Amino acid sequence: MTDPSFIHLRVHSAFSLSEGAIKLKDLLKLCQDRQMPAVAVTDTTNLFGALEFASTFSGAGIQPIIGCQLALAGSGEPTAGGLPKEPDAIVLLVQNEEGYLNLLELVSKAFLETDPGLTPHVSWDLLEASSAGLICL
Repeated sequence: MTDPSFIHLRVHSAFSLSEGAIKLKDLLKLCQDRQMPAVAVTDTTNLFGALEFASTFSGAGIQPIIGCQLALAGSGEPTAGGLPKEPDAIVLLVQNEEGYLNLLELVSKAFLETDPGLTPHVSWDLLEASSAGLICL
C-alpha cells in the first residue's frame, strides 16, 4: 500500500440520508479489496458516522479522513425571478484536532443558526473564522 493509485476524498455514506447508500462496513471492505490506504467520508451537513468511521477504519489499517459537505451562504446568484439560489456546496476535510473542533462548530451553527425551511448553511465570515485545521475542496 505504499503507492496508492486513488484515495477517495468525497464519499457520502448512508449517513447522508438521501445522497448516500454505502454502509461503513461495505466501504471498509471496498477499501481493503482495492488496497486503498485512506478514504474520506464527507456526509452532507452531518458528522453522525464520524466516530464509528474513525474507530473502525483506523483499527483496520486504513487512514480515516473525517470531513463534511456544507452549504455556503451567499455563494449563489439570484434566480431570474429574484429568488435566492440554493447555496453552493463545499467539502471540508479535517487536518488535525483543531480542524475537527472547528468542523463541529460549523456543522452545529449551520443547523442552529439557519432559519427554518432553508438549507442549513454557514457564512463566509464564519468559515473564515473557523477554518484553522481544515482543508477546503
